[in-house]
Amino acid sequence: MTGSKITTGISLILPMFNESAGVDRTMRLALAELERDFTDFEIIIADDASTDDCAAQVAAWSAREPRIRLVGLPHNQRFGGALRAGLAAAGKPYLFYTDFDLQIGLECLPAMLREFDSADVLTGYSADQGKHANLKSAIISWGYNFSVRTLFGLRLRDINFGFKAMPKTVYDKMSLRSRSPFVDAEMFVQAQANGHKIKEVPVPFSMRQAGVSHIRRLDVIAWTFWDMFRLWLRRL
Repeated sequence: MTGSKITTGISLILPMFNESAGVDRTMRLALAELERDFTDFEIIIADDASTDDCAAQVAAWSAREPRIRLVGLPHNQRFGGALRAGLAAAGKPYLFYTDFDLQIGLECLPAMLREFDSADVLTGYSADQGKHANLKSAIISWGYNFSVRTLFGLRLRDINFGFKAMPKTVYDKMSLRSRSPFVDAEMFVQAQANGHKIKEVPVPFSMRQAGVSHIRRLDVIAWTFWDMFRLWLRRL
């Protein structure tokens, strides 16, 4: 500790696709939260070949603040591909990732580090409210979670909740292939296979403040179930 700040190094990875409306808010908030609590951190923005100007906005922030790093994908690889690129670029001992619009309150990160005393991989769930904007969203999430639990034996509250964390040494033992949001479940399957303990932790959650979510588009849902089916076949 230096004063009240934590000296352990962390990487915050934020996958991004067409988030122009929220770049300034996310950069300001992430920097303020991490500067308050940590002496050693980096913010990695993994841009999934966005078609708006959000990458240019992040590049401008990065030019002023070296702790912000932009990782640009040459072509769109969907959420899983962007997340994998961001995680691969991270260089600090502990890796945290969440959605670009910061629905998860980053003030929880110091407490999350302490959770590694009893776990190897952390996954969040909403401590305050349900995360679903409507009934359709809730039904899709329920069906997805049921399918993953049935096929892979994962017993978690919300497999695709937008907050995960692990030491870099744990991530380095994984070999993720999914490009869709199924990458979260694939991560858990590999963590269990490698003998790592997964722990669910409550985190502060709020609804999206800017931009729109792309995760429930029909093509994204289709790719998610395709990635799920491919992993299930590889495990037969």
